[in-house]
Amino acid sequence: MSVLMDYCLYHPEPDGRNLVAKYLEKSPPPADSDEMIALRAMTEAYYSLFQITEVERGVGVTVQDLLRDETGFIVDIGFGNTAQRHLILASRIIPIEGFLTTGGAALPVDPAAGRRIFDELRRMKQTPETFDFKRISPLQEAELAALVIRTCLSSGMSSHVAYAEPGGQTRSPTGPAEAPRPGRNDPCPCGSGKKFKKCCGRS
Repeated sequence: MSVLMDYCLYHPEPDGRNLVAKYLEKSPPPADSDEMIALRAMTEAYYSLFQITEVERGVGVTVQDLLRDETGFIVDIGFGNTAQRHLILASRIIPIEGFLTTGGAALPVDPAAGRRIFDELRRMKQTPETFDFKRISPLQEAELAALVIRTCLSSGMSSHVAYAEPGGQTRSPTGPAEAPRPGRNDPCPCGSGKKFKKCCGRS
């Protein structure tokens, strides 16, 4: 349900604006309020695939954006407590000054799902090597999000999502999955088709 809600909030209407932009236009909060800061950041939100490169327990994770070739730090206590290095996740990211946060509906991406996503992006001629994801249109981003979400859900990835209970307890149908580091000559788990050492294992 959280994935569906996130998609509906950010899916562009025919005029190119989403519900967040329309709300900001119709009911703007005070200019210097926390709500305004949050809403402005939400208007800059984008969807992508991220590989976790470092974990800071109880704080968040450093990630490599596999589509935009950028790094950033996602502040998320849940990820900080449960994430494993090399895990790939799909999420909408909300950039706030100096750090990133998710829209709250991230999905894990296993190697098979990653390959399917990148195969479809190649078919659409939208790979990181041939397409500038930093200049993606709202409609293209919505199509990208739909492709990734459909692939992850059809691969059973939602069964690996853990939910925080009131009081801080975390429940998960399968528990947090370990993400072992691939061998240098193994296929990269991002689905690029390259060896790990030539792709995400370069750092």
